[in-house]
Amino acid sequence: MTNDHSGGAPLIDTSLPHSARMYDYWLGGSNNFAADRAMGQAIEQAIPGIKAMAMENRKFLGRAVRHMAGEAGIRQFLDIGTGIPADGDTASVAALVAPDSRVVCVDNDPIVQAHARDVLNGRPGAGRTVYLEADLREPAEILGSPLLKDTIDLDQPVGLLLVAILMLVKDEQDPWGAVGAFLDAMPSGSHVAISHPTQDFDPEAMAEVTRAAEQGRMTLVPRDRSQVLRFFADWEILSPGLVPVMAWRPEAPLTEDERSAYYWAAVARKP
Repeated sequence: MTNDHSGGAPLIDTSLPHSARMYDYWLGGSNNFAADRAMGQAIEQAIPGIKAMAMENRKFLGRAVRHMAGEAGIRQFLDIGTGIPADGDTASVAALVAPDSRVVCVDNDPIVQAHARDVLNGRPGAGRTVYLEADLREPAEILGSPLLKDTIDLDQPVGLLLVAILMLVKDEQDPWGAVGAFLDAMPSGSHVAISHPTQDFDPEAMAEVTRAAEQGRMTLVPRDRSQVLRFFADWEILSPGLVPVMAWRPEAPLTEDERSAYYWAAVARKP
């Protein structure tokens, strides 16, 4: 793989928590700072199993990408809210299934850009992965980016990943409209994978998490099943439907309650 990146040193604000770095902390990474760890620990106080839930999201992403690259034959991916590059992410999974895959990873944290080159240089594969620093709330900027246009052919099916990211957009910022713009730009045969935290399984714990996020000046909006379902618009939701994240095509029989990870998840195909 190769990595395209902009020049200059990225400006990283370490005084405020960021979702990508907080997930890195939960997943056992080292690319996080005190504010990220403090917020991660505060959320862990409300939901002791949050680290396991973060891992379940990463596993869901892997299963979704393997389906897209394998059964669906997709060779180009747009991963929005990609997080810190690490084993098990979209690029690494796609490279194992289809080494010629092309991946555009989008995030608005400069540390993602800062670490991308070192991670990608150590990975095998003949595909191409690029990183675009942008915000999912600005779909026109992402879709119109020369970097994306040089990497992805929007006349061919695309695998769109929106995993554990939409909760960072408030209702009044219209996340459904932003997702709709991405869905409209995808050609027939494209797939989208979405996971989203929910209050449906433990309202009290999720309310405490939301309060902790607000105190840390971080947006975190859990949504119920009907709100998450809206993100898929009229796309065909694949079996087993919109289900708890652990229950989406698990690789082995579940040994615990599928609702113990507080996320809805599904993969859909554009007819």
